[in-house]
Amino acid sequence: MRRDSCCRLSCLLITLGLLISCCRAVENITKCGLRCSQGLQCKSKRITFNDQYSVCQEPPSSLTSKIVEDLNIYTALKCIKERQCSIHLKVKGTLILDEHIRGVEMCSVSMSTLQYQCAVVKFNKRTYKKFTAQPVQIEYDCFSAEMAEDTYVTLKTIPYYCDVLLKQEYRVEDCTNKDIGRNIPICIAGKLDYVIDKKQKTLSVQVSDFLEDHVYNVRLCHKWFTCEDLGTNALIKVQDSTKKVTLPYSQILPCLCIEGWSALPDARRIQLCPFKNYTAELWNGITYDRVAQELAWQPACPVEVDVNLCWMTESNDHCIDLQNSFQKVQQKVRYSRVDPHPRLCVKFTTDEGYWVRCPFAFGYLPVWNMSTDGQLGKLQLTFTTQDKAEFKMALCNRTALHKCEPVKELYVTANTIGAYSTVFNLSHEECDSNFCVQGWRTDREYSVRIQSCGIMCKLNSSGASLRYTWAITITAILLILLTVILFTGYMLFTALHQPYKKVFLHSNQSSKRMSMEIKGTSLF
Repeated sequence: MRRDSCCRLSCLLITLGLLISCCRAVENITKCGLRCSQGLQCKSKRITFNDQYSVCQEPPSSLTSKIVEDLNIYTALKCIKERQCSIHLKVKGTLILDEHIRGVEMCSVSMSTLQYQCAVVKFNKRTYKKFTAQPVQIEYDCFSAEMAEDTYVTLKTIPYYCDVLLKQEYRVEDCTNKDIGRNIPICIAGKLDYVIDKKQKTLSVQVSDFLEDHVYNVRLCHKWFTCEDLGTNALIKVQDSTKKVTLPYSQILPCLCIEGWSALPDARRIQLCPFKNYTAELWNGITYDRVAQELAWQPACPVEVDVNLCWMTESNDHCIDLQNSFQKVQQKVRYSRVDPHPRLCVKFTTDEGYWVRCPFAFGYLPVWNMSTDGQLGKLQLTFTTQDKAEFKMALCNRTALHKCEPVKELYVTANTIGAYSTVFNLSHEECDSNFCVQGWRTDREYSVRIQSCGIMCKLNSSGASLRYTWAITITAILLILLTVILFTGYMLFTALHQPYKKVFLHSNQSSKRMSMEIKGTSLF
């Protein structure tokens, strides 16, 4: 917690320092020179570093302990005309005059070039006595400076008494300061506007708000640590009224940028990157060397990305990562002994998401394949290959949609070419829709896995279906036989019952006639 608090405090202080530097007001001066407290006559002489004042001497006992009180440094602009200014340092010192002090020495030292600029200020003796033991101010603003320069300023007494001095470090503002940015020529980078024509592959660039009395450069570049020149450059001349150029480009990339600057030494440059959101374009450019069996990819733009190989499922909705294939991109990614199968892909992962590219999906025929077949609980696996290859097969349990946990190794084939088949017996536990069989090459370090799931259960269910069909057939035959028997019995029964009915009717009629005859006899 304490370390985090310190880090946050440091970041806050740095941010505040940058804000102060950016917003700090810069004074404009028309003429540089020396100014002393009113009434104190003084004059200055510019010198380079002088050994005369580098060696100190012991101060007299009567000298006040605190002679040099204060030292302040400011940035000032001296302008010839609008947007034609130079940077100066204004140094203001305060000291208590003493009879032993004849003047002061002010020096500015560039920390980058070690260039000394010094001014020796001498006091007029006639006005000097009136200010004895009083604080006086000396201001000098003729020290030239450069943007973003670190300087070291000192204020010493003349003569130089040991430990009687003030020193201070100072950093000159850069182009981010509004006053510096508007008035220093090398800070005025101009304003760029552009129009993209994707059909013609051109960028039309309009330049404004720049130094119109200087030639202006415009170019296309690839932005890395610096902007790498692409050889597409144009000049806007002073007499050019349109201030417009057209630049052709060959490929859309997020680091393809427009850069513009005035034709001045160390001039500030402005950059715009029209395609900075086109990150998907980065993942193209995968190459494969058939002889070396090497797959390679090099980023066309600086990017923080993790790269790995994966194999695409048959449904083409998920790419399953290959173990031991993860790499962090620095310059170039290489994978050796790669199986150029259409389902082998490369996955790129950044903080914004991931992208999958399958370099063998088009134009590459699979040099090998695996098929499955079976008969009544027996699984037959067949490998076909155009090259001499080694394969491995394994059984796995699919615990998630795209995750299959290894169960057991089935078989390894070596030096196979053409077609090779083998048959496996399946246990009842292995006959489940979640069980899958996988096959892959082992003579290549990176190979896809062809996976077939549910095939074992389909094979067993087909046997059960056959038995069910036989049962239905036998039942149908029995029903037909029973129907034939019943129909035959009915016909026999009908045939036998018909004569009996006729005899019965005939005997019944004879009985009726006999009865009538008897009745007639009795009447007579």
